[in-house]
Amino acid sequence: MSTAVRAKTTGAVNAREYGEFCEAYGYDVTTWEGYPILAGARELRMTTFAAQHAASNEEWIGQAQYRIDCLRGRSGPRPWPWKGIL
Repeated sequence: MSTAVRAKTTGAVNAREYGEFCEAYGYDVTTWEGYPILAGARELRMTTFAAQHAASNEEWIGQAQYRIDCLRGRSGPRPWPWKGIL
């Protein structure tokens, strides 16, 4: 799930890399009917992680707000170029 979210949500894994991963893993979880629910939970976790760390590090406030905006539909379609926290 994490690799799929990195490919489909943040673009941190490109299409070729994700295809190779799926081939090695033997399945593309994005085709599973439960994927949107678990992907949404993972995206929320990544967003709250950023918000938690933004509370103690001002340089992450913008990234936390950006992630919130993405989840609220204010930043266009996926993939969103989220930056790493920490």
